[in-house]
Amino acid sequence: MTRWIRSARSPNIRSVLAKSKKFTCKEGIAMITTENIQEVINNRGKAREHLMAILRDLENLSGNQQLSPETLNAVAEAMNLPQSTVAGFVGFYTMFSTRPRAKFLIRVCKSGPCHVMGARTIFDYVEKHLGISPGQTTADGLFHLEACECLGICSVAPAMMINYDLHGNLTEERIATILDGYRSREPFFGEACGPEVEGRVCMLDEPGQTQRLTEKIGSIDPLSVDSYLEKGGYAAIKKALAEYQPDDVIAIVKDSGLRGRGGAGFPAGVKWSFLPKGDMQKYVICNADEGEPGTYKDRILMEENPHGLLEGMMLCGYATGATVGYIYIRGEYRRSIERLQRAIDQAREKGILGDNIFGSSFRFDIFIKEGGGAYVCGEESSLMNSMEGKRGYPRFRPPFPAGAGFLAKPSNVNNVETYASVPMIIEKGAAWYKSVGLETCTGTKLYCLSGKLNRTGLVEMPMGTTLREIIETFGKGIKNGKTFKFAQVGGSAGGILGPELMDLPLDIDSTIKAGVTLGSGVVLVCDEDTCPVDFLLDVLNFFEHESCGQCVPCRVGTRQLHHLARKFATGTAVPGDLDLMVEKAKLMKNSLCALGQSPILPITTMLKYFREDFLRHCDPSLCCPECANSLAHYYRGH
Repeated sequence: MTRWIRSARSPNIRSVLAKSKKFTCKEGIAMITTENIQEVINNRGKAREHLMAILRDLENLSGNQQLSPETLNAVAEAMNLPQSTVAGFVGFYTMFSTRPRAKFLIRVCKSGPCHVMGARTIFDYVEKHLGISPGQTTADGLFHLEACECLGICSVAPAMMINYDLHGNLTEERIATILDGYRSREPFFGEACGPEVEGRVCMLDEPGQTQRLTEKIGSIDPLSVDSYLEKGGYAAIKKALAEYQPDDVIAIVKDSGLRGRGGAGFPAGVKWSFLPKGDMQKYVICNADEGEPGTYKDRILMEENPHGLLEGMMLCGYATGATVGYIYIRGEYRRSIERLQRAIDQAREKGILGDNIFGSSFRFDIFIKEGGGAYVCGEESSLMNSMEGKRGYPRFRPPFPAGAGFLAKPSNVNNVETYASVPMIIEKGAAWYKSVGLETCTGTKLYCLSGKLNRTGLVEMPMGTTLREIIETFGKGIKNGKTFKFAQVGGSAGGILGPELMDLPLDIDSTIKAGVTLGSGVVLVCDEDTCPVDFLLDVLNFFEHESCGQCVPCRVGTRQLHHLARKFATGTAVPGDLDLMVEKAKLMKNSLCALGQSPILPITTMLKYFREDFLRHCDPSLCCPECANSLAHYYRGH
């Protein structure tokens, strides 16, 4: 059964947006009419799985970035859902609010890469220019300021998002110019975004890379299916349909050694083979909820080569017998969403998606599901709950997705980088693919460089490239002639690498043996001026903020870990708090998903190198300005 779901920016919803002046007011709060609500629901569909898209459309209609309680109650009634279900859904996702905000919502990123590059000063500049603090709205109702976590544009940190427009490389002068520009414009919900964050701009053009996934970027027009076809696009699915049986495709992917590029590193072909045989509804799901701080590779692939992702998902569909694909993409990635929807529409018009693809009996279609701002939805079971219109809580397993995934149907979940690797494997063969990389970790890897480097951006190199080569060859060394202090790899859920591990191969297995994790390919470099206590405070603040609260070890543990980190940052800790922090992080490994299991890595690896720094911070007279500045800014609410 094909499930037809329109894009968030389809022509029908554009007509709803055009009628957005139809408000009633109650106690000064903008409210949406019943007619607005019914039209949005009719456009999207009444099933609960469409709840995220319905609420996103209504939020855009509100004019002040708000979903009022009255609006939510009306949605619940129209969709035949309990009011508590809709209210609980909105309360779970950070991009929604039941309180009025403003015409323009400013979200300033405070996660790792932006924190290292001066996010605190960005808050200072915005506050100075607008006269408001986080959580406040300007008197004219134009701007509302919030802190947020990673926006996925880490190579141009520090960064902020205004509604859905992303802006990077922020300075006091740029912030003033950007904000003044919004005073004379109306909100726009299409593909706007600042040019400095466009995918190809965030790639390093340094020679010596092994470009496979990024080979077509720059030579194809991401807005044109014809451009993709002219460069050999969709040749792999044509070849598979003409020459291979579904099991043959799985065998080739297995033979290639392709391992999942989302963090776990599970062999992709093996995962595909878990889906049951037979004529039943099955789903191909792409995890594009790229929320790990420091990661932006999937965004670039979606922006600059959207058809490559679609083709990879089609190949998975053919191999597993699935007929429907979903791309679950984080709501902050507006340009990616717009370009993917355009690519899907064009592929349908060409007959590349739909029935009887390329004259075969194969049928397959792809739809987009948007996220609402929840790091935990990067975990596959949380993601599927979110797709179903529920809070993004992790599921107990078994059953696993291959047996009971989206809507309890067999499902395969991989991320963008993994699916995008499949077309070239089918087209050029498994032997070609594994001719680079390591024996147990074949192919190339996309590394996301950020932090205190002279050059930051996306690099594609064979799996197992060392930290030293990444920093010296592609990053051009440490910024301002400073010395290297440490690097965080794998994002907030990863670990810390000190100077003696500069020659560690950054592949899936070598990093695990070294006590860290490659994860999604984050390489966040910190220099001699970075305070380890302040850095860990930021990481543990992130985990507390992003814990879904379902598991007691995680819900309680993340709060206690952040509290202990604050004690060191304020000079009120005692040496025994270090062991207490490790002990609590170990207890959290009993959590249901990776979020609760992750803090142990950054804590133990940071203490491995910088235990003395933490001990010095037990003396309030020795506490550093970095910690004080952080506490004075975006941690003050805790």
